[in-house]
Amino acid sequence: MLVQRRFILAACALLTTLVCSAGCAGALMTPLYLINGTDAPAIFADQMKEIPKESKMVVICRSNLNLFGQSNPNADLATSITYVVSNNIKGKKKKKLEWIPYERVEEMFDEEAFKSESFEKMGAKLGADYVIGVEVDAFEIHHSTQFYQGNAKALVRLIDVKTGDTLARQSTPNFAYPPTPIPKSEYQEIEFQKTFTVKFAQKISTFFCPYDPHDEYALDSDFANR
Repeated sequence: MLVQRRFILAACALLTTLVCSAGCAGALMTPLYLINGTDAPAIFADQMKEIPKESKMVVICRSNLNLFGQSNPNADLATSITYVVSNNIKGKKKKKLEWIPYERVEEMFDEEAFKSESFEKMGAKLGADYVIGVEVDAFEIHHSTQFYQGNAKALVRLIDVKTGDTLARQSTPNFAYPPTPIPKSEYQEIEFQKTFTVKFAQKISTFFCPYDPHDEYALDSDFANR
């Protein structure tokens, strides 16, 4: 489990670096970007601004899709969202928030409690002030017997643990990645799933931190021909 978690964090770091590199190259080619920047504000920007400094945050992902073992994306998705959001929040807010690692969630809740407890109750037991709760409604990586293409959808919520109020709530549109299916003969299943999970986490992170809308046009780049 620890080795897999390190793999997903390494994948997050690599893909974030690639996105930043591509953005920097584009900025050099277009002087206007140097002035105005390329970032769009977070979808939940107003709600994120209201979070007090030094607040404790935790990301919890779950689903009712009957996915087990390595097929279950919950742990990797929560770890990836935590990494991407905590590293891409801009300004003073980045330094003010404390992020509870997903290992704490796994240590505190068994499978039954994980499924039955509300996000706010889980957050309270973890000592969190706010929960990013993600309900995964769809998660599939097989396009056909011969091709991979990830498809996922989730309901994303920002929850105030103390009051139990949902401060923001929105479903992601269906996220397909890559746009063109790729042959299974070129990639191991676990490799594809983890890369897809990180990309879906980056999509979800747009609810909480600024993002470059132009990144949507580069989704195929992580699966170059071998």
